[in-house]
Amino acid sequence: MKIYDLIKLVETLRKECPWDREQTLDSLKNNVIEESYELIEAIEDNDVSSIKEEIGDILFLGFFLAKIFEEEKDIGFDELILSTVKKYKDKHPHVFKEENFPDQDAVLRFWQKTKKDIFAGISKVLPALLAAKIIQERASKLGFDWETHKGPLEKINEEIKEIEKSSKTEDVFEEVGDLLFACVNLARHLSVDPEDALRYANKKFVKRFRKVMEELKKRGKDIEVTDLEEMDKIWDEIKKREG
Repeated sequence: MKIYDLIKLVETLRKECPWDREQTLDSLKNNVIEESYELIEAIEDNDVSSIKEEIGDILFLGFFLAKIFEEEKDIGFDELILSTVKKYKDKHPHVFKEENFPDQDAVLRFWQKTKKDIFAGISKVLPALLAAKIIQERASKLGFDWETHKGPLEKINEEIKEIEKSSKTEDVFEEVGDLLFACVNLARHLSVDPEDALRYANKKFVKRFRKVMEELKKRGKDIEVTDLEEMDKIWDEIKKREG
């Protein structure tokens, strides 16, 4: 299949499918998010078949959005593609011009220098942990960063103490946010992606808690009337078995 076939498919569906005809840029916002996360899950599972399918879905959605954009804003495929190609060529003068960037850090520094505002382009709808990581990375490129992980670790302890001292709801809200931001900083300094780490922790918790429920069922007990102490004991047993 060629790119033209995909464009032709989009144009046909836009004309002939009642559902596709009704879609707008606004109505498809959540589809973009959903498809992106389905691809992330496929990549994490290393499921080649699913990765292939999800990349295809994103390609289709991209061209479908481009078709709607053409109709709503009178900006066609050619103009969109040309502006995109120009943008990425300008971002890579070491490839398309005679600039010399010896490593990826030099490339990143160049990208940051081209921005009037170092935080420009960070989407407000990004997952908060990912946004925090990007914000911290950009500030770090300008020298605003701790030298080692000990800095954010001390900051975490400081924020925990602030939470303990907070009495007003609004203060707790702010301090918890500061704590999470510091945790992202720690993860970054330890070369751990905070979004991936939390996603893994979520999966691990769900898996273990399901085992707790299964164990209670084997014992003929109802989880809703089982006290925390017993559930915690079973949790620890499962954790030990997992190693």
